[in-house]
Amino acid sequence: MPLVAPSDLRRQLEGGTLLLLLDVRPPEQRRLARLPNDRAIPLSVLGMALGSLPHDRPIVTYDHFGAQARRAARFLQDRGFPLAAALEGGIDEYSRVADPEVARYPEDDPADHLFFRQLPRLDTGCLAYFLGDPVAREGVIVDPGRDIAPYRALLSEGGWHLSAVVETHTHADHLAGHAALHALTDAPIYLSRRSRASYPHRAFSEGEAIRFGGEEAVVLETPGHTPDHVTLHVRDKVLTGDTLLLGSCGRTDLGEGSPEQLYASLTEKILALPAETEVYPAHFGAHHALPERHVSTIGFERVRNEALTQGSLDAFVKYMTDGWPPKPKDFDRIVSTNLSE
Repeated sequence: MPLVAPSDLRRQLEGGTLLLLLDVRPPEQRRLARLPNDRAIPLSVLGMALGSLPHDRPIVTYDHFGAQARRAARFLQDRGFPLAAALEGGIDEYSRVADPEVARYPEDDPADHLFFRQLPRLDTGCLAYFLGDPVAREGVIVDPGRDIAPYRALLSEGGWHLSAVVETHTHADHLAGHAALHALTDAPIYLSRRSRASYPHRAFSEGEAIRFGGEEAVVLETPGHTPDHVTLHVRDKVLTGDTLLLGSCGRTDLGEGSPEQLYASLTEKILALPAETEVYPAHFGAHHALPERHVSTIGFERVRNEALTQGSLDAFVKYMTDGWPPKPKDFDRIVSTNLSE
Protein backbone atom coordinates (compact mmCIF):
# COMPACT_ATOMS: atom_id res chain seq x y z
CA MET A 1 0.00 0.00 0.00
CA PRO A 2 1.55 3.37 -1.02
CA LEU A 3 2.21 5.55 2.00
CA VAL A 4 2.92 9.27 2.04
CA ALA A 5 5.29 10.46 4.76
CA PRO A 6 4.07 13.52 6.68
CA SER A 7 7.02 15.65 5.56
CA ASP A 8 6.44 14.68 1.92
CA LEU A 9 2.77 15.56 2.18
CA ARG A 10 3.57 18.99 3.57
CA ARG A 11 6.04 19.62 0.73
CA GLN A 12 3.40 18.62 -1.81
CA LEU A 13 0.80 20.89 -0.22
CA GLU A 14 3.18 23.83 -0.03
CA GLY A 15 4.31 23.19 -3.61
CA GLY A 16 0.78 23.41 -4.93
CA THR A 17 0.33 19.75 -5.85
CA LEU A 18 -3.29 19.20 -6.78
CA LEU A 19 -4.40 16.41 -4.49
CA LEU A 20 -7.43 15.47 -2.42
CA LEU A 21 -6.93 15.08 1.32
CA LEU A 22 -9.59 12.63 2.47
CA ASP A 23 -10.44 12.27 6.17
CA VAL A 24 -11.94 8.79 6.67
CA ARG A 25 -12.58 9.02 10.43
CA PRO A 26 -15.97 9.10 12.17
CA PRO A 27 -17.34 12.64 12.71
CA GLU A 28 -16.70 12.63 16.47
CA GLN A 29 -12.96 12.14 15.89
CA ARG A 30 -12.88 14.85 13.25
CA ARG A 31 -14.12 17.36 15.80
CA LEU A 32 -10.96 16.82 17.85
CA ALA A 33 -8.44 17.57 15.09
CA ARG A 34 -8.29 17.83 11.29
CA LEU A 35 -6.07 18.83 8.38
CA PRO A 36 -6.92 22.03 6.48
CA ASN A 37 -8.61 22.07 3.06
CA ASP A 38 -9.62 18.43 3.29
CA ARG A 39 -12.80 16.49 2.62
CA ALA A 40 -14.48 14.13 5.06
CA ILE A 41 -15.97 10.77 4.07
CA PRO A 42 -16.02 8.20 6.90
CA LEU A 43 -14.61 4.82 5.93
CA SER A 44 -17.94 3.20 6.75
CA VAL A 45 -19.69 5.03 3.87
CA LEU A 46 -16.78 5.42 1.46
CA GLY A 47 -18.22 2.85 -0.94
CA MET A 48 -21.30 5.00 -1.48
CA ALA A 49 -19.26 8.11 -2.38
CA LEU A 50 -16.96 6.72 -5.06
CA GLY A 51 -18.74 8.61 -7.84
CA SER A 52 -17.72 11.93 -6.32
CA LEU A 53 -13.99 11.17 -6.16
CA PRO A 54 -11.40 12.02 -8.86
CA HIS A 55 -9.61 9.28 -10.77
CA ASP A 56 -7.02 11.61 -12.31
CA ARG A 57 -5.31 13.15 -9.27
CA PRO A 58 -3.78 11.84 -6.05
CA ILE A 59 -6.02 11.03 -3.12
CA VAL A 60 -4.33 10.91 0.29
CA THR A 61 -6.48 9.32 2.98
CA TYR A 62 -5.84 10.04 6.63
CA ASP A 63 -7.10 9.21 10.12
CA HIS A 64 -5.73 9.36 13.68
CA PHE A 65 -2.78 6.92 13.52
CA GLY A 66 -2.97 5.48 9.98
CA ALA A 67 -4.72 2.08 10.18
CA GLN A 68 -8.12 3.15 8.83
CA ALA A 69 -6.45 5.32 6.20
CA ARG A 70 -4.52 2.34 4.83
CA ARG A 71 -7.70 0.30 4.58
CA ALA A 72 -9.43 3.19 2.80
CA ALA A 73 -6.59 3.64 0.33
CA ARG A 74 -6.53 -0.07 -0.48
CA PHE A 75 -10.31 0.00 -0.89
CA LEU A 76 -9.99 2.90 -3.38
CA GLN A 77 -7.19 1.25 -5.32
CA ASP A 78 -9.23 -1.92 -5.69
CA ARG A 79 -12.04 0.18 -7.18
CA GLY A 80 -10.12 2.01 -9.86
CA PHE A 81 -8.36 4.84 -8.05
CA PRO A 82 -4.68 4.03 -8.79
CA LEU A 83 -3.37 7.29 -7.28
CA ALA A 84 -4.81 6.62 -3.82
CA ALA A 85 -2.35 6.49 -0.91
CA ALA A 86 -2.46 6.82 2.87
CA LEU A 87 -0.83 9.33 5.21
CA GLU A 88 1.75 7.41 7.21
CA GLY A 89 1.15 7.71 10.95
CA GLY A 90 -2.03 9.71 10.54
CA ILE A 91 -2.80 13.21 11.74
CA ASP A 92 -0.96 12.55 14.99
CA GLU A 93 2.33 11.92 13.18
CA TYR A 94 1.74 14.81 10.77
CA SER A 95 1.28 17.28 13.62
CA ARG A 96 4.27 15.92 15.50
CA VAL A 97 6.86 15.93 12.68
CA ALA A 98 5.55 18.09 9.83
CA ASP A 99 3.29 20.88 11.07
CA PRO A 100 2.96 21.57 14.81
CA GLU A 101 0.25 24.13 14.09
CA VAL A 102 -2.14 21.28 13.26
CA ALA A 103 -4.02 20.27 16.40
CA ARG A 104 -3.31 16.85 17.89
CA TYR A 105 -5.78 14.69 19.75
CA PRO A 106 -6.09 15.83 23.38
CA GLU A 107 -4.15 13.64 25.79
CA ASP A 108 -7.24 13.18 27.92
CA ASP A 109 -9.27 11.80 25.02
CA PRO A 110 -11.69 9.30 26.67
CA ALA A 111 -11.05 6.82 23.88
CA ASP A 112 -7.51 6.39 25.22
CA HIS A 113 -8.67 5.30 28.65
CA LEU A 114 -9.40 1.71 27.64
CA PHE A 115 -6.25 -0.39 27.55
CA PHE A 116 -6.66 -2.74 24.59
CA ARG A 117 -4.08 -5.25 23.44
CA GLN A 118 -4.33 -7.70 20.56
CA LEU A 119 -2.31 -10.87 21.16
CA PRO A 120 -1.69 -12.87 17.96
CA ARG A 121 -0.44 -16.45 18.00
CA LEU A 122 1.56 -16.89 14.81
CA ASP A 123 1.62 -20.69 14.99
CA THR A 124 -2.17 -21.02 14.87
CA GLY A 125 -3.34 -17.77 13.26
CA CYS A 126 -5.46 -17.09 16.37
CA LEU A 127 -6.02 -13.84 18.23
CA ALA A 128 -6.48 -13.39 21.96
CA TYR A 129 -7.30 -10.05 23.59
CA PHE A 130 -6.55 -8.19 26.78
CA LEU A 131 -8.83 -5.33 27.84
CA GLY A 132 -8.06 -3.26 30.91
CA ASP A 133 -9.06 -0.25 32.98
CA PRO A 134 -5.69 1.50 33.44
CA VAL A 135 -6.85 3.38 36.53
CA ALA A 136 -8.26 0.40 38.45
CA ARG A 137 -5.61 -1.92 36.89
CA GLU A 138 -8.28 -4.56 36.31
CA GLY A 139 -8.54 -6.48 33.07
CA VAL A 140 -10.10 -9.32 31.08
CA ILE A 141 -8.48 -11.86 28.76
CA VAL A 142 -10.56 -13.18 25.86
CA ASP A 143 -9.90 -16.43 23.95
CA PRO A 144 -6.47 -17.25 25.43
CA GLY A 145 -4.28 -19.97 23.94
CA ARG A 146 -2.82 -22.87 25.91
CA ASP A 147 0.59 -21.19 26.27
CA ILE A 148 -0.16 -18.54 28.89
CA ALA A 149 3.38 -17.15 29.14
CA PRO A 150 2.56 -13.98 27.13
CA TYR A 151 -0.48 -13.28 29.32
CA ARG A 152 1.44 -13.91 32.53
CA ALA A 153 4.13 -11.46 31.37
CA LEU A 154 1.55 -8.82 30.43
CA LEU A 155 -0.21 -9.10 33.79
CA SER A 156 3.03 -8.96 35.75
CA GLU A 157 4.65 -6.12 33.83
CA GLY A 158 1.52 -3.97 33.99
CA GLY A 159 0.55 -4.75 37.55
CA TRP A 160 -2.86 -5.94 36.34
CA HIS A 161 -5.45 -7.84 38.35
CA LEU A 162 -7.26 -10.33 36.11
CA SER A 163 -11.01 -10.00 36.70
CA ALA A 164 -12.20 -12.60 34.18
CA VAL A 165 -11.24 -15.07 31.47
CA VAL A 166 -13.76 -15.24 28.63
CA GLU A 167 -14.20 -17.79 25.87
CA THR A 168 -16.32 -16.58 22.96
CA HIS A 169 -17.06 -20.20 22.03
CA THR A 170 -15.79 -23.77 22.23
CA HIS A 171 -12.71 -23.73 20.00
CA ALA A 172 -12.07 -26.58 17.60
CA ASP A 173 -8.69 -25.64 16.16
CA HIS A 174 -6.56 -25.00 19.26
CA LEU A 175 -6.39 -25.88 22.93
CA ALA A 176 -7.66 -23.06 25.12
CA GLY A 177 -5.80 -21.51 28.04
CA HIS A 178 -8.64 -20.63 30.40
CA ALA A 179 -7.85 -23.40 32.92
CA ALA A 180 -4.20 -22.42 33.30
CA LEU A 181 -5.09 -18.74 33.70
CA HIS A 182 -7.71 -19.57 36.31
CA ALA A 183 -5.19 -21.68 38.20
CA LEU A 184 -2.65 -18.84 38.05
CA THR A 185 -4.92 -15.93 38.99
CA ASP A 186 -8.15 -17.41 40.39
CA ALA A 187 -10.03 -15.28 37.85
CA PRO A 188 -13.46 -16.76 37.03
CA ILE A 189 -14.06 -18.28 33.60
CA TYR A 190 -17.08 -16.95 31.71
CA LEU A 191 -18.90 -18.95 29.03
CA SER A 192 -22.21 -18.81 27.21
CA ARG A 193 -25.23 -20.24 29.00
CA ARG A 194 -25.39 -22.67 26.07
CA SER A 195 -21.93 -24.11 26.70
CA ARG A 196 -21.64 -27.84 27.43
CA ALA A 197 -18.39 -27.34 29.37
CA SER A 198 -18.10 -29.56 32.44
CA TYR A 199 -15.46 -27.55 34.33
CA PRO A 200 -16.49 -24.81 36.84
CA HIS A 201 -17.45 -21.58 35.13
CA ARG A 202 -19.92 -18.71 35.22
CA ALA A 203 -22.62 -18.62 32.56
CA PHE A 204 -23.76 -15.41 30.90
CA SER A 205 -26.49 -14.49 28.43
CA GLU A 206 -27.65 -11.70 26.11
CA GLY A 207 -27.22 -8.20 27.53
CA GLU A 208 -25.20 -9.18 30.60
CA ALA A 209 -21.94 -7.35 31.22
CA ILE A 210 -18.54 -8.45 32.49
CA ARG A 211 -17.09 -5.55 34.44
CA PHE A 212 -13.43 -4.69 34.95
CA GLY A 213 -12.84 -1.48 36.86
CA GLY A 214 -15.00 1.21 35.29
CA GLU A 215 -15.26 -0.64 31.97
CA GLU A 216 -17.58 -3.39 30.82
CA ALA A 217 -17.91 -5.96 28.02
CA VAL A 218 -21.54 -6.52 27.03
CA VAL A 219 -22.58 -9.96 25.79
CA LEU A 220 -24.31 -10.50 22.45
CA GLU A 221 -25.43 -14.07 21.85
CA THR A 222 -24.32 -14.95 18.31
CA PRO A 223 -24.79 -18.71 17.73
CA GLY A 224 -24.13 -20.28 14.36
CA HIS A 225 -20.44 -21.13 14.12
CA THR A 226 -21.13 -23.02 17.35
CA PRO A 227 -24.33 -23.10 19.44
CA ASP A 228 -22.54 -21.44 22.37
CA HIS A 229 -20.96 -18.54 20.50
CA VAL A 230 -21.03 -15.01 21.93
CA THR A 231 -19.68 -11.64 20.80
CA LEU A 232 -18.38 -9.01 23.24
CA HIS A 233 -19.24 -5.34 22.74
CA VAL A 234 -16.77 -2.97 24.41
CA ARG A 235 -17.16 0.75 23.72
CA ASP A 236 -16.73 1.15 19.94
CA LYS A 237 -15.31 -2.36 19.49
CA VAL A 238 -16.71 -5.86 19.05
CA LEU A 239 -14.76 -9.02 19.68
CA THR A 240 -16.50 -11.33 17.24
CA GLY A 241 -14.70 -14.62 17.83
CA ASP A 242 -15.42 -16.78 14.77
CA THR A 243 -18.86 -15.30 14.03
CA LEU A 244 -17.44 -12.55 11.82
CA LEU A 245 -13.94 -12.83 10.40
CA LEU A 246 -12.27 -10.25 8.19
CA GLY A 247 -13.47 -10.98 4.68
CA SER A 248 -15.51 -14.04 5.62
CA CYS A 249 -17.09 -15.76 8.64
CA GLY A 250 -16.65 -18.88 10.73
CA ARG A 251 -17.63 -22.16 9.12
CA THR A 252 -20.72 -24.00 10.32
CA ASP A 253 -19.98 -27.59 9.24
CA LEU A 254 -18.02 -28.44 12.40
CA GLY A 255 -19.89 -30.00 15.28
CA GLU A 256 -23.34 -28.48 15.77
CA GLY A 257 -22.99 -25.30 13.71
CA SER A 258 -25.95 -23.83 11.85
CA PRO A 259 -25.75 -21.54 8.77
CA GLU A 260 -29.28 -20.32 9.46
CA GLN A 261 -28.37 -19.31 13.01
CA LEU A 262 -25.15 -17.71 11.83
CA TYR A 263 -27.02 -15.68 9.21
CA ALA A 264 -29.39 -14.39 11.89
CA SER A 265 -26.50 -13.56 14.23
CA LEU A 266 -24.69 -11.64 11.51
CA THR A 267 -27.65 -9.74 10.10
CA GLU A 268 -29.65 -9.12 13.28
CA LYS A 269 -26.87 -8.61 15.83
CA ILE A 270 -23.52 -7.77 14.25
CA LEU A 271 -24.65 -5.65 11.30
CA ALA A 272 -27.08 -3.77 13.53
CA LEU A 273 -24.10 -2.08 15.19
CA PRO A 274 -22.88 1.35 14.00
CA ALA A 275 -20.82 1.24 10.82
CA GLU A 276 -17.75 2.71 12.51
CA THR A 277 -17.66 -0.07 15.13
CA GLU A 278 -14.25 -1.78 15.01
CA VAL A 279 -14.28 -5.54 14.40
CA TYR A 280 -11.74 -7.74 16.18
CA PRO A 281 -11.98 -11.43 15.18
CA ALA A 282 -10.43 -14.52 16.76
CA HIS A 283 -8.48 -15.46 13.62
CA PHE A 284 -6.23 -13.84 11.06
CA GLY A 285 -4.56 -15.07 7.92
CA ALA A 286 -4.25 -14.70 4.17
CA HIS A 287 -7.92 -15.46 3.51
CA HIS A 288 -9.54 -13.43 6.27
CA ALA A 289 -7.41 -10.52 7.37
CA LEU A 290 -6.13 -7.12 6.45
CA PRO A 291 -2.38 -6.68 6.48
CA GLU A 292 -0.82 -4.67 9.29
CA ARG A 293 -3.48 -4.67 11.99
CA HIS A 294 -5.98 -7.49 12.33
CA VAL A 295 -9.00 -5.20 12.58
CA SER A 296 -11.75 -3.87 10.35
CA THR A 297 -15.05 -2.01 10.78
CA ILE A 298 -18.67 -3.04 10.45
CA GLY A 299 -19.10 -0.63 7.55
CA PHE A 300 -16.05 -1.95 5.73
CA GLU A 301 -17.05 -5.58 6.18
CA ARG A 302 -20.61 -4.80 5.10
CA VAL A 303 -19.39 -3.93 1.59
CA ARG A 304 -16.29 -6.13 1.31
CA ASN A 305 -16.98 -9.35 3.22
CA GLU A 306 -17.87 -12.21 0.85
CA ALA A 307 -20.10 -13.89 3.43
CA LEU A 308 -22.06 -10.69 4.06
CA THR A 309 -22.63 -9.94 0.39
CA GLN A 310 -24.43 -13.16 -0.59
CA GLY A 311 -27.72 -11.28 -0.80
CA SER A 312 -30.15 -13.74 0.78
CA LEU A 313 -30.46 -16.50 3.36
CA ASP A 314 -30.62 -19.18 0.65
CA ALA A 315 -27.45 -17.88 -1.00
CA PHE A 316 -25.71 -17.66 2.36
CA VAL A 317 -26.65 -21.25 3.28
CA LYS A 318 -25.29 -22.46 -0.08
CA TYR A 319 -22.10 -20.46 0.48
CA MET A 320 -21.67 -22.02 3.93
CA THR A 321 -22.27 -25.61 2.80
CA ASP A 322 -20.31 -25.84 -0.46
CA GLY A 323 -16.59 -26.34 -0.94
CA TRP A 324 -15.21 -26.09 2.59
CA PRO A 325 -12.02 -28.07 3.39
CA PRO A 326 -11.99 -31.13 5.68
CA LYS A 327 -12.21 -30.82 9.46
CA PRO A 328 -9.07 -29.50 11.14
CA LYS A 329 -6.62 -32.09 12.39
CA ASP A 330 -7.49 -33.46 15.84
CA PHE A 331 -10.84 -31.64 15.76
CA ASP A 332 -12.69 -34.07 18.02
CA ARG A 333 -9.87 -34.32 20.58
CA ILE A 334 -9.48 -30.53 20.79
CA VAL A 335 -13.20 -29.94 21.26
CA SER A 336 -13.44 -32.65 23.91
CA THR A 337 -10.46 -31.24 25.80
CA ASN A 338 -11.75 -27.67 25.67
CA LEU A 339 -15.09 -28.80 27.09
CA SER A 340 -13.65 -30.88 29.90
CA GLU A 341 -10.79 -28.80 31.28
